[in-house]
Amino acid sequence: MSDRIECVKSALGNGLRVLTAPMPAARSVTVMIMAGTGSRYEDRRINGISHFMEHMFFKGAKRYPDAMAVASAIDSVGGVFNAFTGEEKVAYFVKLSAARKQTAYDVLSDMLLNSKFEQAEIDRERGVIVEEIRMYQDDPMSKVQMDFKSHFFGDQPLGWDIAGPEEVIRSVTRDDFITYRDLHYPADNCVVIAAGGVTHEENLELAERHFTFTARRPKESAAPYRPQDGVRSRLTRREIEQSHFVLGFPIPGETHPDQPALKVLVNILGGTMSSRLFYQIRERRGLAYYIRASRQAYTDTGALAVSAGINVEKLGEALARVMDEIRKMAAEGVTDEELNRGKENIKGKIDLSTEDSMSLANLFAGYETLYGKIKTPEEIVNEIDAVTMDAVNDVARRYLNPARARLAALGPYESVEPFDRALDG
Repeated sequence: MSDRIECVKSALGNGLRVLTAPMPAARSVTVMIMAGTGSRYEDRRINGISHFMEHMFFKGAKRYPDAMAVASAIDSVGGVFNAFTGEEKVAYFVKLSAARKQTAYDVLSDMLLNSKFEQAEIDRERGVIVEEIRMYQDDPMSKVQMDFKSHFFGDQPLGWDIAGPEEVIRSVTRDDFITYRDLHYPADNCVVIAAGGVTHEENLELAERHFTFTARRPKESAAPYRPQDGVRSRLTRREIEQSHFVLGFPIPGETHPDQPALKVLVNILGGTMSSRLFYQIRERRGLAYYIRASRQAYTDTGALAVSAGINVEKLGEALARVMDEIRKMAAEGVTDEELNRGKENIKGKIDLSTEDSMSLANLFAGYETLYGKIKTPEEIVNEIDAVTMDAVNDVARRYLNPARARLAALGPYESVEPFDRALDG
């Protein structure tokens, strides 16, 4: 990277952390507030409330009394706004012209501090959430990912659907929302970041003026992850034209020292169109339209996952070939050319992400929210640069262990037994 990406951090008296990532040439700014909460902080009775609350924050507060007022405020200045809910963090953001940045602080602070959670709006939004749940259940690519999450992480919060089951969405009360907000949205569990055409002085002044949190309390603890045993494969029968699978291997949490080498390993295995799995499964054999490898890393655990959409007649063959490549990588390691290409690909993507204020805000806020410190793009690049051939080959041997593989498959099949045999080779 030719120009260092700076991020400045301060804390307000109420405990709110304020980050700024100036991009002097930018004419826009992303303002984001992120909270260290999510579906991992739920129990069965309220599973889905983190995501439901994300919706409700947009439904009206003091200065912007309903959803139309919120949308009109952002639309009137040409901005965009959205939110996302994960297992361990939730974020709300506005991206707009830097000249109109105050609108972002005004809207976001009103949502977070003054939301009304009106009963009529809660009841109306239940139907919206239920339809969202059904939409993803009907989509095979989404459904198999949810099946894998449930199968791999088991009956604990990490294994539950972020959107929750319909019966919970229909039953949570206004008091549940108020209690959850009070527990998980105090000032010291939130981070405000502005990235783009803004100075730290501007951000600090606007954050202090608008985000007038009064409550402070210790961060709630998520239930520690419990490693899972049980059957290796799970099948969801569905009459569809293309089958899907997710095959996963346990990996450690995001801050583990093996993670930089795992990033490179995943990239070489299935992160690009020149990766081993894409070439062998799609280009050479024509077995899949999409196939990819990815990391799902949380604070204390994770999964290295291979996902694919396969001709329904050839799922067993595709799984067998995927396992061939995995065994080969674990036994023989990677080549110099693969190592260099993988590292340069990751670094190049980091460079691209630093040109977008939204990506930059998410990067800085995410690490600060979960770990209480800033991690810069330069630090990530330095970690990737330091990855050696020995390190990649070592994590391949240790984590690509067929005995620890877990499979979720979806398609018009009667039994999972043929796929278990394919995993055994």
